[in-house]
Amino acid sequence: MNFPELRTFDRGLMMAAMIASIVPAFWLTDAFVDRYHDRRQTLALEWSRRGEHDLDKQPGAAVADFETALSYRPDRTADRFRLATALIAAKRPAEARVHLLTLWTEEPRDGQFNLALARLAAGDGKGDEAVRYYHAAVDGTWDSASPPARRVARLELARLLMAAGQPMRAQAELIALIDDLPPDPRMLIEVGNQLVEAGAPTRAVELFQRALVLDPSNGNAARLAGESAFRAGDYVEAHRFLLAASAREPLDGTAREMFDVSDGVVALDTSVAGIGAKGRAERVLRGVAIASARLARCEAASTSPNTQSHVADLKARLERSSKTNSQAFERDTDLVDRTIALVFEVERLPTAECGADSVGDRALAILAGQDAGQLQ
Repeated sequence: MNFPELRTFDRGLMMAAMIASIVPAFWLTDAFVDRYHDRRQTLALEWSRRGEHDLDKQPGAAVADFETALSYRPDRTADRFRLATALIAAKRPAEARVHLLTLWTEEPRDGQFNLALARLAAGDGKGDEAVRYYHAAVDGTWDSASPPARRVARLELARLLMAAGQPMRAQAELIALIDDLPPDPRMLIEVGNQLVEAGAPTRAVELFQRALVLDPSNGNAARLAGESAFRAGDYVEAHRFLLAASAREPLDGTAREMFDVSDGVVALDTSVAGIGAKGRAERVLRGVAIASARLARCEAASTSPNTQSHVADLKARLERSSKTNSQAFERDTDLVDRTIALVFEVERLPTAECGADSVGDRALAILAGQDAGQLQ
């Protein structure tokens, strides 16, 4: 007899049995695959940690560590970047560049990739390429450490530009950095020094002042502020800062010279408001005494007939002024102006014809509108 219903039931039962047997197999396979991936993930992390441990002292070993980590997880961007870092540390920049360029192609705005490529280009003397990568690092994307990283990139760029003889471009980068600096006296002083080197002493004074606000006992910041103010032509501020610095520790070298000259400028300037007629007269007489001493040196040192004739004329005129008493200068402002003009004329005589200048001569030369010479 033929029982089609029974045959259909048998086929359904067989199918159910097959499915029931396959499902556990799939489950076991899936579990095995998951475990396999977990194991590879674990091994990748272990080798990555080993690479971090070896990176500082054994960069060659770190290269092998990160390569092993990537053999388990080739998609880990962090390990790919750390491999490039290890290659650089192991003095294998060409290989590092290959890895970095591959990463950069995938993420051209990534800040750390651009910074690493900038350093490699700078090390190879490829200035223009390094500048491009540094700018990309400054403008690129970073993680939560972005402000410090951007500062580092901009500072390195400024140093590169200074080394390339481009102080104005370096100055622009440093000025752009000023408002982004943290309340850290050490960093403020570092950037201030770079601004001085780039030819922006006035900007540098601002940073040294900020460092002093944060650390009023910082004698180094006070000294640097004074030197920078001097170079910027603000001799009153230079004197103030250098006086404060000298109260913390003795000044020497250039700082000592700058302090003495700025002290002379402050003491001899007749244009200062509030000193009164008597104070102005005293400053004129001090200026006359300094100029007279310089003329005596010029007279003894000069061998040029023209200079000797000029010195003799100035000496005769200055002697007449030196006989003028303080009361006359107090009463006659025109006499003050004429005498100071004569003193300045003496100070404009060439040093080559007169011998080394005194501190007072340097101060009067500044007041006469000359620069500070070797103190710059």
